[in-house]
Amino acid sequence: MSLIAGLIALAVLAYRLVKKRQTNGIIVPLDSLAVLCGLILFSVIPLLVNGTRDLSVIMMYVKGFVLFVLGIGIYNVFYADAHGQQRMVRDLQIGVVTQFVLGLLALFGVSFIIDFLLATNALLPARFYGSEQEYRLYNVTSAAFFQLSLFYLMLFHFLLAYNAKHNRIPSLIIFFMLCIGLISGRTFLLLSAVSILLYFKVRYIPVVISFAVLLLLLAYFLPGNKYVAHALEPVINVLHGAGFVSSSTDTLVEKHLFMPTLKQFISGDGLYMTGQTEVGRYYGHTDSGFLRQILYGGVTYALVCFLVTFYFVRKVAINWFDGSWKFMLSAFVILAACNVKADTFAFPGIMFVMLMFFSLFGSHGKQLVLFKQKEAK
Repeated sequence: MSLIAGLIALAVLAYRLVKKRQTNGIIVPLDSLAVLCGLILFSVIPLLVNGTRDLSVIMMYVKGFVLFVLGIGIYNVFYADAHGQQRMVRDLQIGVVTQFVLGLLALFGVSFIIDFLLATNALLPARFYGSEQEYRLYNVTSAAFFQLSLFYLMLFHFLLAYNAKHNRIPSLIIFFMLCIGLISGRTFLLLSAVSILLYFKVRYIPVVISFAVLLLLLAYFLPGNKYVAHALEPVINVLHGAGFVSSSTDTLVEKHLFMPTLKQFISGDGLYMTGQTEVGRYYGHTDSGFLRQILYGGVTYALVCFLVTFYFVRKVAINWFDGSWKFMLSAFVILAACNVKADTFAFPGIMFVMLMFFSLFGSHGKQLVLFKQKEAK
């Protein structure tokens, strides 16, 4: 979807330039492009040091670079003016309402809605369709599972931070976001509480209580429903005295966290993917983002991923929230916690692409304006 939307935006941009209607020119963030190019070049070093040929990381970052360029096109077509931020938040709210309605209809079993939503997803292994996790695919996007949950988590955090500054987002949108996030995964259920506590408003109390009551009613009266049992596993466990735990957390601790060797800490192994789907696609068979980065390029490479992520989070904070350290630090606490579970830092999934896109909304940094038309005298 992002590819199609981006290509259409570039075509519109080209048409405007030919017709001389792009009066403000094209704003190009040179510093952000340089950061992404530097990340691509740095990711070559582990391959040279270890003599390996795993190009998956380089290709991953090239994909992220291309998506960012397409995002620049979208920004210049729709949002590159004084009211761009307001329109962006308006469009996000429209998207939230649309996703809530479609997701709710799918959960109620409306077959043509389910077929439509599943058709928007990337093709996944057959075991997910019809399983207890199929509800997580009821989203209008090709992303799924952890990356989608992370996307909704950071979008929720961003919207609460925006509302703390401007107080323009209706409380109903916050409720819809909580429901959508719950559908995306249990990561959202746990970490969204951090955002609510940090950006709490009195008018959120009815929303939070309503959402909590909804969760408790579902967990108490429908624990046998396969979707409820999976989505609310931690809540159901609490109600039955087992503590706030889930099977995914247990699996992470038991199978995916381990201590790398000294050599891996220093220079990594230059490997990221195995290509063996039957035993796990990722080298080391770990889901942890920290471990994947260390196994590929050592601590130095992991630090670079951290710094690239910090660069974009900081730019979002400066352009949207006057450089708020509260937003920067809280966003990093959330991202660091998620990076323990899976790739988060500098991983060009839907969440990181969103952060890169949000970083465009402002004048901070080194910018080049191309094809700006001279004002008539």
